[in-house]
Amino acid sequence: MSATILLLDDSRTMREVLKVYLMGREFEFLEAERAERALALLRLVPVSLVFADVKMPVMDGLAFLQHLRSSDLPALQQVPVIMVTGDKNEEWQARALRAGATAFLQKPLDSDRVINVVDRLLPRK
Repeated sequence: MSATILLLDDSRTMREVLKVYLMGREFEFLEAERAERALALLRLVPVSLVFADVKMPVMDGLAFLQHLRSSDLPALQQVPVIMVTGDKNEEWQARALRAGATAFLQKPLDSDRVINVVDRLLPRK
């Protein structure tokens, strides 16, 4: 059975880039461009990993992460979350990790960094 990864980013291009980087692996992908949609999907479909953009309209990635970590569902509290941002302010990383992020990646992303963090969080069987 393949792992399911949720790609939460308001940029379709960024979601496509992540899928291309992870193409060689047997992953299923769910996509959401808004945090509210991602939270609804997570209540319906079990996922192995979430990539979440920090800066999004309406609900940003940190608020999404706080909702996830305070969920009444233990599986949502524990799902690994990789936060991603293009903002160079190092405070974002500290805030994300304090909020419960499992890992943090700075844009621009490259395939090696993405694959390395995914392999660390979802080791191949």
